[in-house]
Amino acid sequence: MLISKEKQFDIWSQELSIPIPAIDIVIFTVYQNELCVVLLKQDFEWESSYILPGGIIAKWFSLEENFDDILKRKTWITGVYKEQLYTFWSPKRDKRGHTLSISYFALVSMDNFFKNIDFTKVAIVKYKDINEKNIGFKDKNIGSDHFEIIQYAKQRLEWKLEYTNVAKEILPEKFKMSQLQAIYEIITGNIYDKRNFQKKIFSLQILLETGEFDSSTNRPAKLYTFKDKDLKIIEKNSFV
Repeated sequence: MLISKEKQFDIWSQELSIPIPAIDIVIFTVYQNELCVVLLKQDFEWESSYILPGGIIAKWFSLEENFDDILKRKTWITGVYKEQLYTFWSPKRDKRGHTLSISYFALVSMDNFFKNIDFTKVAIVKYKDINEKNIGFKDKNIGSDHFEIIQYAKQRLEWKLEYTNVAKEILPEKFKMSQLQAIYEIITGNIYDKRNFQKKIFSLQILLETGEFDSSTNRPAKLYTFKDKDLKIIEKNSFV
C-alpha cells in the first residue's frame, strides 16, 4: 500500500502519496463603479489582509456541491454564476501539505450580493488594490498563489466578455445601455465610443427592449434586458 493504514485518514500526513484537493473561489462584483473581489478578512501584523473563500473538498460530494457549500459557509452568498477556472498545484503553495486548488471564478450582481452577504465574514476589495502583500495566509505561509489565481480569473472574465453575454450576471435584469457600457469599461479598463459600442451591441442581437424607460433623470433612457437567460456564445473577439 502507498499509504499506511494509520496515516490514510490524516490528510496532512507527509506520508500521503496524493495531493489534497481544495477549492478556491474568486468572486467578482461591480461596486461603486469599480471591479471588486469578495474576500475573507484576516489580521496580519496590524494590517488588513485577505484570502480567497475556499476549503478542502469533501469526499462523496460533487465539485458543484462542494463549491455551493464552501461559498455559502464562508460568505453566505448563493445562486451565483460559476465557472471552473484552472488547477493550481505547486508543492509549495501550502506548507501544511501538498494541496491542489481547483479554482473557480464567480459573478454576483450587487442586488444579489446585498441580499445575501454577511459583512462579518467578508470584505469588498477593489481589484486594483489587491497585491501579493495583502492576499494569502501571510502568517501561515499558505495560499501564496491567491494573487495569481485572482489575476488569472480577471483575465478569464475579460475573455468571456469578448464572446459571451456573461455581463448579464452582474447587471440587474433591466438596465440602461449606459450601464452595460460601464460594465465593459470597468472590467476591461477600456473606454468605448458610445455610438460604436451601441452599434456593436445591437449587431450581436443579444438584447431586447423592455418597452420601459428609466425616469431617474430629465432624459428618460430605454431599458433593456438580455434575450437569453442562460450563458450564450456570441461573436468571437467582439470588443478587442
